[in-house]
Amino acid sequence: MILGRQREQQQLADLVLGTRQGRSGSVVLRGPAGIGKSTLLDDLAHTVPPDVRVLRVVGVESEVELCCAGLHQVLRPLLPRLDRLPDPQAEAIRAAFGLGSAPVDRFLLSLAALTLLSDACEEAPVAVLVDDAHRLDPASADALVFIARRIEAEGLAMVFAARDGCGRFDAPGLPELALGPLPPDAAEKLLARTAPEAVRAVRQRLLHESEGNPLALCELPAALTAEQLRGGSPLPEHLPLNSRLQQIYSDRTARLSDRHSDALLLAAIEHDGDLTVILGASDDRDAATADLYAAAAAGLIELDEQRVRFRHPLVRSALYQAAPVRTRHAAHQALARSLDADDERRVWHLAAATMGADDTVADLLAHCADRSRRAGGVVTAGHALRRAAAFATSPRARARWLIDAAACAWEASDPAHALPLLDEAETLVSEPALRARSARVRGTVIHAGGDPALACRTLLDGARLVLDGDAGLAEEMLVLAARSAWVANRPQEVARIAELLERTRSSTGRVPDHFRAQLAYVGGLSSDAAPRTASPAHDPHATADRAPLWYGAADAPPWMWPPSFLPHLAGDTESTVDALQRAVATLRKNGAVGALPLSVLPLVSLQLVTGQWTAATALATEALRPADETGQRTAAADLRAVLAWVAAARGDGDRCRELAEEALDLAVPQGNASTAALAYWALGLNALAEGKASGAARLFREVTTPGARAEHFMMSWLVLPDLVEAYVRAGQTELARSALEQLERCAAPADVPALHPAWQRCRALLAADDAADALFAAALAAEAPSAFEAGRTHLLYGEWLRRARRIKSARDHLHQALRSFQAAGATPWAELARCELRAAGEQVAEPAPGPGDGPQRLTPRELQIVRLAAQGMSNSDIAAQLFLSPRTVGHHLYKVFPKLGITSRHQLRSERLESAERPSSVRA
Repeated sequence: MILGRQREQQQLADLVLGTRQGRSGSVVLRGPAGIGKSTLLDDLAHTVPPDVRVLRVVGVESEVELCCAGLHQVLRPLLPRLDRLPDPQAEAIRAAFGLGSAPVDRFLLSLAALTLLSDACEEAPVAVLVDDAHRLDPASADALVFIARRIEAEGLAMVFAARDGCGRFDAPGLPELALGPLPPDAAEKLLARTAPEAVRAVRQRLLHESEGNPLALCELPAALTAEQLRGGSPLPEHLPLNSRLQQIYSDRTARLSDRHSDALLLAAIEHDGDLTVILGASDDRDAATADLYAAAAAGLIELDEQRVRFRHPLVRSALYQAAPVRTRHAAHQALARSLDADDERRVWHLAAATMGADDTVADLLAHCADRSRRAGGVVTAGHALRRAAAFATSPRARARWLIDAAACAWEASDPAHALPLLDEAETLVSEPALRARSARVRGTVIHAGGDPALACRTLLDGARLVLDGDAGLAEEMLVLAARSAWVANRPQEVARIAELLERTRSSTGRVPDHFRAQLAYVGGLSSDAAPRTASPAHDPHATADRAPLWYGAADAPPWMWPPSFLPHLAGDTESTVDALQRAVATLRKNGAVGALPLSVLPLVSLQLVTGQWTAATALATEALRPADETGQRTAAADLRAVLAWVAAARGDGDRCRELAEEALDLAVPQGNASTAALAYWALGLNALAEGKASGAARLFREVTTPGARAEHFMMSWLVLPDLVEAYVRAGQTELARSALEQLERCAAPADVPALHPAWQRCRALLAADDAADALFAAALAAEAPSAFEAGRTHLLYGEWLRRARRIKSARDHLHQALRSFQAAGATPWAELARCELRAAGEQVAEPAPGPGDGPQRLTPRELQIVRLAAQGMSNSDIAAQLFLSPRTVGHHLYKVFPKLGITSRHQLRSERLESAERPSSVRA
């Protein structure tokens, strides 16, 4: 019976018992070494109901370099079910197990593991128990935490045990259960079991020294002589508990003969405790077997027919640290000889046994890195590449592997380690191709982590190095630099990029002409002296299918996607939205959830301006989680700004302000001007909807005023019409005229179809009465980018008509505005329309209390699931698209049906799920 842990035992038991009702959950047990984490897991494993399947994992220090070693322990019993997974997921697991060669995205591997576990739960509830989680290899830790964050209704429980203060298993967002010292009465009872002969004074000293640590209460008495326990001899000096336990195990191993210790050292170094490997590495198999029996009798290990298991990780580390360096090297060499040539463990043992430069070992490590990277183990691959660089004799090879290691660090969301590796690589070579590759990684890291202006310069400089030697790499870097220049508000750099891209036009054909035209157009805005390039919207060679030719490849490269809002301002909105939706679907199919945050940004920005707010909210909310989890700060800021804008339009002022401030806190210190502009636009729109016109104008000016906090050379185009309206509503007519002149001067709205309705509307607001009518009519005749924008024109026209005492016409337009705002879910704007209708003498009913129409009551995740189910997709297909388990999808659909007032899946095909949000333009 475990003493003093009844509360923790009950919590863990409840978690596992919940799986029998289809519930899922996770918890991380944290505490210092010896506090009883493993004991609790053992107890849980032996007390779970027989209908719950238990899968156990133990992290081992020497396995940290072996990609997916921990995941193998979890999934190996489930491999017979592999054929039930979607093909890309099944291939990911096969690659992780060395059964396939296709490169694997680490998030796809995590999703595949989630699906496989969820599938196993269809047969019986599952409990995954992970001991020593801080010793898991990074790929396994990432995958298991990914799963734990996403389980909801599979019937899956996950319990992790991790040591305090070990940053290798942070697991943010997972519930934690801290294990502290045993209560005094429980500690006394345990000591009475382990040292019944100890006199009172010795018991008090042991209780004090153990600090309530169960392992210490077991091991400290065992380290004392019978004379010491009876009080006849003095006790040792006080030592800190961890040092004390380490010393105990060191002393115990030292009591064995050197021959015994050598056999134990092989067991300590062999990562899996595989007896076949350990005995195969021994000079004398029979003697080694006897030695291991002796170690088991001494209480250091547990032994069965196949494996060696150390009683505690401190035993393993005590053995390794006590061995001389020469002895360690010999043990690694012996283990390497006993393993097959294609066994990854052999490479790591050879590396551990080698001193000084060795190109053979370096090449083996590089090959090992390639295999790990293909299996999704970028952390392991990066470590192997760093070791390969250390063994290499050629500066060029060292530089190449350091650059690749930096790329792995970036892919693993560890930019802090990427930049020093690049610094070291760049000191080794001056070769342009390698320096350009380094700049490619450095620029990407810098952009995502905080300085888009520096990222732009870095990428531009790197691209110039290979313009004539590697046009493909140069082109890729130039497009990335264009995105950085957009974010940093650097139109001059965009102009330079457009010029340089012309030099690669005939070399690769990867960047389409219409995107080059967009960049040339933007670049033409950077100089008043230069003639303005014609808007791509008027390109006579433009066709409706040009964007799909760009984005529709089976492997759509995210680096080629446009800066947010640029396609809208360049007149390429609809085709780009369609193409980006297909490209994002391709990413989902490939399981590239890590690429999702950066990739969805241009799509959700276009969904904002085309009125697809629910879709934008769902997609941005989904992408925000991996953005935060993987440290993609630029994307995380932009996604928050998108959500803030939607909250403003829908009247959730508190949510808008919270999200916008979070976005600004991330964006402003980074020099992320485009995100700051979107956040201020959201805050201004919110103030305008709340009737605070002067405050709205102040916020909009942060985007439109040169040198202001969020100035942006093209985002200002979108904000200036709102600034004009804010000034007019505040009675500041002259300032409104100045803002309109700025819009006409910098944006040439006549050449930008997306701005044409708002431009005409602004002109009408400031025109004389005899001209305003025609200008409003022109604004309504133009195609508004969304129902919301059309509604705003109807609202302002209706207000003007009411003031002109043309009441019947005013009511017609105000009713149209109200319908548009209600369809869009723009609650505050709908209320403005109602107020105007009342002022026009019409009785308008208040909106009915309650949650509103079915689709608008759904959470972002529920709406995504419903939309995909309405397309006829199965739960498994939806799960693969949204990085969930099939059972979670089914759980959400079960909750959604009552909200929508339906009882069957085929009813989801109702038009009402889509009618409120069409991406096409609206003629008012």
